[in-house]
Amino acid sequence: MKTSRRKRVTQTAKKEAEEMLQTTFSSDLLTPEEERELLTNFWDCKSELVRVLVRTFPELRPHRPPMEPWPMAQFIREHCTAERREVMAIRRLHDRYVHYKHRLASANIRLAAHVAKRFRHHSLAYSDLLQEAVCGLMQAIDRFDVSHGTRLATYATWWIRQTLQIAVARQSHLVSLSPHHLQELGLLQQESEALAHGGKHLPSPQELASRTGSSLEHLTHLQTATRTPVSLNAVLDDDSDFKLTEAMPDTSAQTAQENNERQEALNFLMESLRPRERKVLDLRFGLTGNGTHSLRQIGHMLRISKERVRQIQNRALEKLRANAERVGWEPNLLLE
Repeated sequence: MKTSRRKRVTQTAKKEAEEMLQTTFSSDLLTPEEERELLTNFWDCKSELVRVLVRTFPELRPHRPPMEPWPMAQFIREHCTAERREVMAIRRLHDRYVHYKHRLASANIRLAAHVAKRFRHHSLAYSDLLQEAVCGLMQAIDRFDVSHGTRLATYATWWIRQTLQIAVARQSHLVSLSPHHLQELGLLQQESEALAHGGKHLPSPQELASRTGSSLEHLTHLQTATRTPVSLNAVLDDDSDFKLTEAMPDTSAQTAQENNERQEALNFLMESLRPRERKVLDLRFGLTGNGTHSLRQIGHMLRISKERVRQIQNRALEKLRANAERVGWEPNLLLE
């Protein structure tokens, strides 16, 4: 009797596993009745998996989620680990849970591809858009409530579109934008096209700001963030090889010239100081590239007190400022 019963259980389990393998990746569309039955089974399996996890592992009781689709899906994702799936009952329920979820996703994969095609005008590749759309579909399946009485495709369309908008906002522009900013950009584009078509002229930023109800500063900041980047090696004219880098000023040469002028001014003013004053300023500020030293270190080198070093330093700086003002230079020229 026990042997025959074990054989029946084994055959039933093998039959269920074969059916699951055959239908997991099937993209056949579901009828409303089949979809509702599958969603009901998915909900029952999810609820039973949560109950078995909490009953089998008492340490999960403080983390038990409310009987809602999204908290339960998060609970399963976080706590149904590979170690806990070693329990036969949990592994069997988890396999059924994954099977139902994949079957629902496979039946709606055409919907994800259809919504992803609407975003092909952005800079993302279609393969990336399709991947993001599938992620949105899987999230919609986790969040869907059977008691709503609507089709899964109707509910999933919003989540797929939302996921694609977030992906486009993060990757399409050089500056990362939120979906709210993308909606504002779309509204600006529509208003700009409407004004250009009606008045036959390009609208000014003030007109766009008044039409959209946003401030001119916010509008300018948004347009600047979405400006198309230009390569420094881009050619300015098609008829010549003149590049953008050749039109940019060489700031390094100007900086080097300013540094040389400052060094010459420093050497000229340092000649008016006494040898000990030049020595103190050199050690204190590292004028000759030997590094800076503290007042205590300088006093130890010159065998004088720290306070005496401070006095020499202040007197030398006052002389430098007075000499700089006498020849018409800025007093803070040497301190930049």
